[in-house]
Amino acid sequence: MADKTIPHIPVPLGGVERDFSREDLAAVAEAVAALSPVDRNLLAAVQESPHRLTTPEQFREFQKNTDYFVLEPGVKSLEDVGRSYLSWHTDGLIPAELLKTVDPVPFGKHAMEEDHGCFTSRGYLSLSGDEWEHEKPLQKEAEKKPSIRERLEQGKKECAVKAPPHDKGRRGPEL
Repeated sequence: MADKTIPHIPVPLGGVERDFSREDLAAVAEAVAALSPVDRNLLAAVQESPHRLTTPEQFREFQKNTDYFVLEPGVKSLEDVGRSYLSWHTDGLIPAELLKTVDPVPFGKHAMEEDHGCFTSRGYLSLSGDEWEHEKPLQKEAEKKPSIRERLEQGKKECAVKAPPHDKGRRGPEL
């Protein structure tokens, strides 16, 4: 039996690859190879962060979930994060002269906590707030209750089966 070679994955996986089977590694390599260079750069930043992907499913789903993360390559310090946060939240409300007098570092710390952000060698990485899209429907969705209309139609069918047939020659009681 010929030994399968482990495919080369162009993005460091942060150590999780040692827990993957050969089939998992092949699936991860295929998913990573399908990424654009920009998305590969984003994945590399994610793998340097506390948000790193740890399962083969996450790697396969990553291409559909690139909007789950935000990578700002030019942002390298708390000061940069704070200035970005201030400009986003004040957007013209405070004159530029006054903004220059504000220490952006505390705002940067606050933004990092709020965004669950961190610094990587590729820039500032944060979560966008979007939900992660899974390949398989979640179990709750699979066990979804039928709609009211579906329940009414089902009830009509059950009643029609249980109801005795009407005797056409017989009338109801006369008063």
